[in-house]
Amino acid sequence: MTQDETTLAIEAGPAGWVNRQTAWFARHWLIVVNIFTGIFVGLPYLAPVLMRYGYNAPAHVIYTAYKLTCHQLPSRSYFILGHQAAFCHRDTAIWGAFFIGGLVFRPGRNRLRALPFHWWILALIPIGLDGGTQLVGPLYEALPAWALTGFAVAVWLGLTAVMVSKGVKHRQYYLFVICFPLAMYYVQITGTRLSNWQLRSITGAIFGLANAWLMYPMFEEAFGDLRREMDIKRGHSPAV
Repeated sequence: MTQDETTLAIEAGPAGWVNRQTAWFARHWLIVVNIFTGIFVGLPYLAPVLMRYGYNAPAHVIYTAYKLTCHQLPSRSYFILGHQAAFCHRDTAIWGAFFIGGLVFRPGRNRLRALPFHWWILALIPIGLDGGTQLVGPLYEALPAWALTGFAVAVWLGLTAVMVSKGVKHRQYYLFVICFPLAMYYVQITGTRLSNWQLRSITGAIFGLANAWLMYPMFEEAFGDLRREMDIKRGHSPAV
């Protein structure tokens, strides 16, 4: 069987259809992901518009669906035309920044390298401190302060000991784990706190952009390998 005949055999039938769709997605994955992310972050803000103009049924479908991903507390959400969005401040910032990151990534997709994990983990600190100190406040009202802060210190010492024993050299990890007891001690001193929309938006945006910087170059590398594999399988010259 000649190479052309082999290629035609591969392209024929269900297996060929799967190969073609896989090859197409490997080339256009970024467009697909950007469209999906744009819809995902846009629908929560379509819901209040639909409510405003009397399309209650589709609006309630959106609210119900996004209830699976967001608490939808009114005090932590934006309002459009007098109706609450289906996303909170923080989720809006995370997914909005992730969407923007995908748009920005497109022109430089062949040049931008993935954010190293030890730098990505620093993006967890602002959102962790803002959200975490807000969550643990009620615990200090229900449990002994010394026990909670002591537990945080014990966790920090344990994790630090493990990292030292494993030879972890990146200081970002040590900074990350020490934030836990510091945050707990801060809440012990100041008491229960509530974040505001500015902090939720800023910390969420930092986290969302860091996720995009980490994930999109990794996806591009993986789909690049898949493109070359599919081209070889289909008898084409490998794409660069």
